[in-house]
Amino acid sequence: MTAKTVDTDASVSALDRSGVSLTTLAGITVQLGLILVLLRQFQIESAAFRFIAVIAFGAFVVHALLPLRVRLPFFSAVSLLCIPLTLGWVNGLWLIAIGAVLIGACHLPIAVKWRAALLLTLAALLIAQRSQLLPAPWSEAIWPILGSMFMFRLIAYFYDLRHDPVPVTRAQSISYFFMLPNACFPLFPVIDFKTYRRSHYSTAADVTYQRGVDWIVRGVIHLILYRYFYYFVTLAPSEVTTPASLLQYLVSNFMLYLRVSGLFHLVVGMLYLFGFHLPETHNRYLLASSFTDFWRRINIYWKDFMQKVFYFPAVFKLKHLGTHNAVIVATLYVFILTWFLHSYQWFWLRGTWLFVWQDILFWAVLGVLVVINSLYEIKHGRKRSLGPEVWSWRRVLVGAAKTYLTFWFICVLWSFWTSDSITNWLALWPALKGPYSAAVLLFPLLTFAVILLGSIPMQKSERAQTAADLKRARLRERATTVALLLGLIAFSIEDIHRRLGNEVATFAHSMRSAHLSRLDNAKLERGYYEGLMSVDRFNSQLWEVYSKRPANWLDVENAGLKRFVGGFAQTELIPSQVALTRYGSVSTNRWGLRDKDYELARPPGVFRAVVLGASSVMGWGVADGETFEALLEQRLNQERPAAAGAGVELLNFGIPGYQPPQQMVALDRALTFQPNAVIFVATGRELSRSANYLAEAVRKKLPMPDPRLQAIVDHSGVRPEMDEAVMLQRLEPLGAEILKVVYGAIAERCRAAGVKPVWVFLPQVRAGSWQEETPQALRIAIEAGFSIINLEHVYEGRDVAQVRLAEWDDHPNALGHRLVADAIHRAIAADQNLLFGTPSR
Repeated sequence: MTAKTVDTDASVSALDRSGVSLTTLAGITVQLGLILVLLRQFQIESAAFRFIAVIAFGAFVVHALLPLRVRLPFFSAVSLLCIPLTLGWVNGLWLIAIGAVLIGACHLPIAVKWRAALLLTLAALLIAQRSQLLPAPWSEAIWPILGSMFMFRLIAYFYDLRHDPVPVTRAQSISYFFMLPNACFPLFPVIDFKTYRRSHYSTAADVTYQRGVDWIVRGVIHLILYRYFYYFVTLAPSEVTTPASLLQYLVSNFMLYLRVSGLFHLVVGMLYLFGFHLPETHNRYLLASSFTDFWRRINIYWKDFMQKVFYFPAVFKLKHLGTHNAVIVATLYVFILTWFLHSYQWFWLRGTWLFVWQDILFWAVLGVLVVINSLYEIKHGRKRSLGPEVWSWRRVLVGAAKTYLTFWFICVLWSFWTSDSITNWLALWPALKGPYSAAVLLFPLLTFAVILLGSIPMQKSERAQTAADLKRARLRERATTVALLLGLIAFSIEDIHRRLGNEVATFAHSMRSAHLSRLDNAKLERGYYEGLMSVDRFNSQLWEVYSKRPANWLDVENAGLKRFVGGFAQTELIPSQVALTRYGSVSTNRWGLRDKDYELARPPGVFRAVVLGASSVMGWGVADGETFEALLEQRLNQERPAAAGAGVELLNFGIPGYQPPQQMVALDRALTFQPNAVIFVATGRELSRSANYLAEAVRKKLPMPDPRLQAIVDHSGVRPEMDEAVMLQRLEPLGAEILKVVYGAIAERCRAAGVKPVWVFLPQVRAGSWQEETPQALRIAIEAGFSIINLEHVYEGRDVAQVRLAEWDDHPNALGHRLVADAIHRAIAADQNLLFGTPSR
């Protein structure tokens, strides 16, 4: 008896296949308990998903003990319940109501063409609301989830209603669209409705349940591997300067897809627990030996969806052109649609349409390659075998070589697809001219070893030829799953990994938590410093953070508070403006300062200081009077130090988006207000931000405010026509030199004017890559002659959520500004010379 006969004998009824012994159920439950521990230990995905996993695993036990006829309705009820538990009751009920309307439209007792027209009308209405062309009474939070549930599944569902005569039950419809755990995942596999229905207890329950456990564990392993590449291996394009770093960039970029495959395994594995013996979502796609093989192995559900709904109908209609021509046209048609539907998916997830040349060319190139492979297979045939393949080293080596070449070509193509721009991608390749070292062999040898090992066939339960072989294979697979669970849990325990050394403990600690990589942290910090709120198309981690941001989030430029002035500074705040935000009013005085109104001339006897900085100084996200500058001024005037004379005035020169070199120009204007002191607020990443702005200034051909900056540019060889990545490759290593010029020029000009220069370091509310540059920036500030107020511990002991504006915005909130004002005041109270002393010569 073959394994297939054992598992899926058609003569066995679904009722017979649905039964499971209490011993087996207990074994599955214990494994699920271990999975919950693993999910918690490694902080897999969101807290909402881990909460839903607890509900789903508990519901599994109840579900397995229920009569077969009520299991699907029970699963539908659990799925519906998890939606408001995840999104909130108001959002959840709105989503369910919208879904009910869409499902109901599919079943109206009218002609198919009229139902299709109605669905298109409803889709157009929702698109207009998603685009904010029409108002919607629900929160923006439901759009990504609503889109993931209906944007493709509705097509598959309506297609099967037309072509499959088997009646559809209400429970099937509800569970198909609202299935667990879709409420937690905007990215969700495109499960075919017909396959979904037929898979329900199509295989023995014990086999299906255990397969679900295996798949969930496999998904977790994929996600942990993804974290390794995401945290430790990925590089920014500007860091690609040698052949070794280029190969690292190519491989790590492609390996980030492990997150998608990991999530899909989690999703489908959870569905297995409720009796759905679905096909695999990915089939060892790293081992694809050709382009058609890659298309067949990666995201199999998408490939099947496109074949069923578009490819096969197109081939049938084009059969009069001949087989070859029909295959060519239908395949290209499918890849054109894949490109368009990718943009369509992006719209529902992000709210904007994605039309970039990288997308168009990627799918065009891949489509042409698949066409060529398909025609080759039609002419020469694709090797198939009904029985087990005869293993030999020659077969393994030949297959590994083909797979190796395919892998590297896909890596190159993938790097093009995920690049910010075509010019950025082209800027990577001059790295091949760099120095060659032994490190260049690391990834070629490592990938070949992985491919060679993966090409060796291993005995699996699906390939077992006898009942005894089947039993042994399943026991081995179960033992492997349990061993992996226990091993990963053990590795995550602090007392265990500490004994393996500090490096291992640090590595384990990093892998256990879900956080942004240093590159994504840098991009989030760039938003913090510059007010940028865009993310790369394939930056899934950062996208998930920004996807929660309301469309009308704080925006100084669109609020009409900034204007273009040209020159090296480029922008400034508009005088006498008021903008109303969710955090209160943001007002500027007649001088274009976010502050009270002051006279240009300093009043007699008054101590005046100007505060230079970016958005954190200007007070992004707090109301007028709540900035740390305003609070500190109020406190100093209330307690009036002796050195303060008749009073203290602090003038807020903070402008969102200003980088350290721009403060050289801001100082010119600040000195016209006759200050006694200039407070320069540094907020981290001073070196790289200085290099970035110098690259921008060169690209825009802005005049340099200091000949020493121009000398650095000339020495670097940077030119306006260069790509940004190339500019940064040359300027970032010179960040310290640039900052020395900036700090030195500011301090020199202050001392020459008899003004005391003060350097205040204001950290971000959470740890990040900004910390790497802080010690060097501090040394440069000391060498330049600034008085130093270091606030690096100002947020210690506070939960990040207490002091930041939002998960997607790390600017300090009102409490954060109060903490900063208090810390600066304590420093000045301890040593009044920090602010009120005379400048050193």
